[in-house]
Amino acid sequence: MYSTMPQPTNWQELLDFLTCKAKEDDILIKLKKFTDQENVLKICLQEEFYRNKLLEWITASVSCKLGGKSILKASKYRQLGNDKYRCKDDRGSLLMYTESIRYAPDNSEDLSLALANRSAALFHMQYFEDCLEDISLSLQKGYPSHLQYKLHMRKGQCLLKLGKCEEAVKALETAKQALELVKDAPITKKSSLEFDIEKVLHEAISQLQTGRTDGVPTPGAQFEIPSPSYGENEKFAYASAALDLKVNEEKGRHVIANRDIQMGDILFVEKPFAFVVLPDQYGKHCHHCVKAIFAAIPCHECTEALYCSEMCRKESWTEYHQWECHGGLELLHSIGIAHLGLRVVLKAGGLDRIRHCINDITIVDNTYGKKDDNYYAVYQLMPHLEDMQPEDRLQYGLTAALLTLYLRYHSDYFEKYAEPSPHRDSEKGGSNSAVGFNVTKEMVFVGGLILRHIAQLVCNGHAITKLDTASDQHHHGVVTESQVRIATAIYPSASMMNHSCDPTIINSFCGQYLVVRACKSVFKEDEVFNCYGPHFRRMSCQERMEALKSQYFFTCSCEHCSHPVQYDFQDRFSALVCSSCEGPLVEHTSRSHQMVCCDCGNTQGYSNLVEKAFKAHNLYNEGSTALEMGNVKEALQLFQTCLRLQKDCLYKNNKDLMACKDKIAKCYAVMGEYGKSVEFLLDSIATVEEQFGSHSVELANELQKLSDVMICDLKQNISSSSSPGFRKKHKEAVKCVNNAKQIFELHYGPWNSGLQEIIEKEQWLRTVSNK
Repeated sequence: MYSTMPQPTNWQELLDFLTCKAKEDDILIKLKKFTDQENVLKICLQEEFYRNKLLEWITASVSCKLGGKSILKASKYRQLGNDKYRCKDDRGSLLMYTESIRYAPDNSEDLSLALANRSAALFHMQYFEDCLEDISLSLQKGYPSHLQYKLHMRKGQCLLKLGKCEEAVKALETAKQALELVKDAPITKKSSLEFDIEKVLHEAISQLQTGRTDGVPTPGAQFEIPSPSYGENEKFAYASAALDLKVNEEKGRHVIANRDIQMGDILFVEKPFAFVVLPDQYGKHCHHCVKAIFAAIPCHECTEALYCSEMCRKESWTEYHQWECHGGLELLHSIGIAHLGLRVVLKAGGLDRIRHCINDITIVDNTYGKKDDNYYAVYQLMPHLEDMQPEDRLQYGLTAALLTLYLRYHSDYFEKYAEPSPHRDSEKGGSNSAVGFNVTKEMVFVGGLILRHIAQLVCNGHAITKLDTASDQHHHGVVTESQVRIATAIYPSASMMNHSCDPTIINSFCGQYLVVRACKSVFKEDEVFNCYGPHFRRMSCQERMEALKSQYFFTCSCEHCSHPVQYDFQDRFSALVCSSCEGPLVEHTSRSHQMVCCDCGNTQGYSNLVEKAFKAHNLYNEGSTALEMGNVKEALQLFQTCLRLQKDCLYKNNKDLMACKDKIAKCYAVMGEYGKSVEFLLDSIATVEEQFGSHSVELANELQKLSDVMICDLKQNISSSSSPGFRKKHKEAVKCVNNAKQIFELHYGPWNSGLQEIIEKEQWLRTVSNK
């Protein structure tokens, strides 16, 4: 029955099928006895039926790889780029030239032409550093000699724009020499080109002689990586000197403040040992450093892995991509976060180096981690294999076995690093039958490591995120913001912090670097806590306890979990309104037909309140539908009726009440009545602040939205800027922007797009006040 199963549509489906079969084959009984990584891996590799199913999955996945390099596609996209360039569509031409570069075979003339053409688009867009890199690569890839004067001249112009006059002179002199080698150009055209080069050369020499070296700023400038407050810790890699790593039986490894820490202090600035960019972000972020890509440079071999620079491409190939290329990425996409488990092993280096690292694992003088080679810190993270259910252990083991078989049959990894074996030649190939299969000690060792790291990621994987902003098509001048996950990474030092549902710190990202800041003051000798996801302001106590137990294998003992109150904090934001004090009315634990107020303790019936709440809910849904259809006035009337009902039955900070106020604000903004929109947004701010806190990102995002509408209102009434009413609104907008700025500065650095927008608003408001 099992051998004729239909082809699974995803990896989890195959895992579930094999798990069901394992129950009948008594393999799960074996896994109850073995919890160490190598024995689990052996069991998964040695069973022929399971091994063959894994090999079938590998073959099917690798065969689905995207089309490789293609001169035909490269030429087509370059022509499309040329068409857009002629129409002065620089951004459109940039995209087409990038596609041409992506598909052009390495060292082909098509590649050199596409790079040269893209450099022209980049120059027009004033991305001079990127332009210079494309020029350099184009020349390396054999750009036709009779056209090279163009690139050298463009190089000189770029360098001049960047204030590098001496280098610009050299490039322009080279352009002159390259033009002299062109023999078949008409005399008039050649004279014109010589004149153009001489003109730019004269400007470069003039600036050099007068000492002018100021260049224009390049768009998308990179920000400096911040440093930990109080200096770097010599014994705790990537941590602040204000922290100590401690170990005891009760808490295990944990982080302690060795001095008083202030809110906003930077406690960790950690580069990940390894990360993988999510497939849907491949075209937007560098495969190797996660930097946002503007002018992508593709892998030499495949069309999927894209980089921000030639250096990242070379490093990626050397460290790991050579074993993930040629169809491997299709397989790795199918297994999700387990891809990072493989990447950790590949980045750790050869087997001898890994063995040396593992054998050398000691914490000498309380030292943890090394910035230059942090693998041994990664290895020490707890995999919790012994705490897992046998079914979970089997599925992780099968995933590790899949990756081990991939390395053996579809890469030269074991040939490069393993000891000589008499079976080596016969084992290499792609035969799914795996006749004469031999589980070597190298396979068990590598597969065991992969299993260990996959299991570690369940508790220690971090999502690298960025703040995305998008304009609302109906909300003139207003943008919506959301955190977007772009990669999954492992940060061993920051992983040493224990969990609390009310954490000490907040995480943010500067590229691939994890920046950890204190979000509250910490006294000397107090523990520093992270939040593993379940936060008391976002989840109920029961939800938090269940999530932590199932994923992290512990029972939380933080203040909000170990000292539970009668009514959960989250209950306030779905509460009805108390008739005595207008406080939050929630369910009574012992009385089925009565509710109790969290503030005054009054008990009362609630059937009439619930009836009104249902009517309001229906009106809200009708209003939302009308707004989506573009019937703004009808939607506004429905929302206003809804709000009147809600005020009679819901607690003032009920989330549904806030959502309705937000919709009304949106309707007024769409209608261009920004002043009224501001009134309703201001009214809903209090709910966000009570639920998420006065220093929360959620409040900052709400203030960002409010400031958008406030500025729209000011711009609409700019002609009356001297009136008392305008000055009052201006003062309120300044206060709103300042509050948002303080929160964004607490959580992020100058690289954050939300903070950059706030600073732009601050500057605009300052300009208006100076008029």
